[in-house]
Amino acid sequence: MIGERIGNYTILGIVGSGSMGTVYKAEDPAGQSVAIKLVRSQVLYSMEKRERFLQCLLVASGIRHKGVCPILDLFDDNDDFFIVMPFIQGRTLQHYMDKRPLPWSDALDVGLAIGSALESIHDAGAAHRGLKPSNIWIVDGEASPVLLSDCCIARFTEIARRGRIRSSSLGIDFADTLIPVGALAYMSPEQVRGESVDHRSDIFSFGVVLYEMLTGRHPFEARSSLSRISAILDAEPASLPSHPVTISAPMESILRRALAKKPEDRYQKVSELMADLAGTRPIASAEYSRSAPSPGIRGWFSSLFSHVLRK
Repeated sequence: MIGERIGNYTILGIVGSGSMGTVYKAEDPAGQSVAIKLVRSQVLYSMEKRERFLQCLLVASGIRHKGVCPILDLFDDNDDFFIVMPFIQGRTLQHYMDKRPLPWSDALDVGLAIGSALESIHDAGAAHRGLKPSNIWIVDGEASPVLLSDCCIARFTEIARRGRIRSSSLGIDFADTLIPVGALAYMSPEQVRGESVDHRSDIFSFGVVLYEMLTGRHPFEARSSLSRISAILDAEPASLPSHPVTISAPMESILRRALAKKPEDRYQKVSELMADLAGTRPIASAEYSRSAPSPGIRGWFSSLFSHVLRK
């Protein structure tokens, strides 16, 4: 497809592929770079799945937040879906962590940015359902350096009349089959069981990401998919280690509440979690001031977030 036109866009190259299809770099009529995600018809193999997927995309296209990668255009061709988004210049949080902890102050800044973006998704009556470090981007040279992607394949909750949010009554739907195996590590217990989920499932995933940023470890370490499922369902996260200073009791309390097995035992809103996170700022600032930024990941994060997120 390189050099071909899809709708109003010219395909420039392949960015990558996954369980849903292929992502291309393309150029719009104005010469701007965009990313086009192709979702093949065989992935959405029934009319019901297609209709529900389109509903998800329509809701996602209405979300406007600086920390959420927007959907610019939607169209289909021969039953294939094409989702047009800005081409992100940057790297993922997974790349920058690379199984290493971030300085507490940087992890706090990234966490607050993620929370703000998640809150806007939830306010739209949606749940991301695929939050993980590879879907969190650190963007080059932007006013909002943290960007959540792949919100368009989330399993959205239904918005009832009078604006109340309710979950689908179906326990397992098409979205469960579209989440790649690599995302299993960030699923909530109710996702793993194939039950209906709501925004509190994202809060669990958020807790896993925050734990990894602080420790460089997964809270439910496992050697196989089966043992990972078992750990998510039954095991408690390991106590936070010391690195380079002891993580405070308030931060550990935040993580344990976010990672509660039952949705009703977690934070009920992202804003509540963010408020508690912001309350740890004095401790994070003290840790930051005791050790100067070093070259590499710490220096990069610190210089970027110091003038953007701490205003």
